[in-house]
Parts: sequence; structure tokens; C-alpha cells
Amino acid sequence: MAALDLASIPSNINTYERLAVWSAQCCQSIANGQQTNVITNGAAQPTAQVQIGVVADNSNRFIVTMYVPYDLAALNDPDQKTWMAAQDISQSEPNTNLLAN
Repeated sequence: MAALDLASIPSNINTYERLAVWSAQCCQSIANGQQTNVITNGAAQPTAQVQIGVVADNSNRFIVTMYVPYDLAALNDPDQKTWMAAQDISQSEPNTNLLAN
């Protein structure tokens, strides 16, 4: 597991949206090209991916896709929060350029 040190979160991340994009970029970095087979007999997809695009309403959007493994027993534990069931994508650390403003 790549342990998250809260001090590593850049100080200019001050909204949930920025936090979501940053954390997805970190997951993309630690996944290092890892792929997940999402559809039977279909092409594998990147395990974590952050793209940018212009969507149908002509607005600029981040497109965030992640396939994070989870522990089913932990997911069903009534004493735990849902997000506590998330398991590691990798043992790697994110690229250092993501750990600074």
C-alpha cells in the first residue's frame, strides 16, 4: 500500500472536486499502466485514468475513471464506512510532481 501522508496533499487543494481529481491522478500514477478487464471478452481498461475533454454541452470536464478493488466483507460490515472497504491498487508511491503545489 502506498500510505497517504496528509502533509503530502498540496495546500492549494481546497475543494472536494480538486481533491477528487488529485487523488485520481495519484491513483493513475501508482497504477503505472495497470489495466482492469471490465467487460467479459472486451478490451481491458486503465485501472485509473484522468482525462480532459469537452462534453456534449460544450463544457470542459475532467473525465475520471477508476476501478478500485474492494473487500466485500468490509463493505458489508455495519460498523465501517463504505470507503473503508477500498483495497490497494498498487504498492507504488505517486510521482513526486503530484505531491507539491
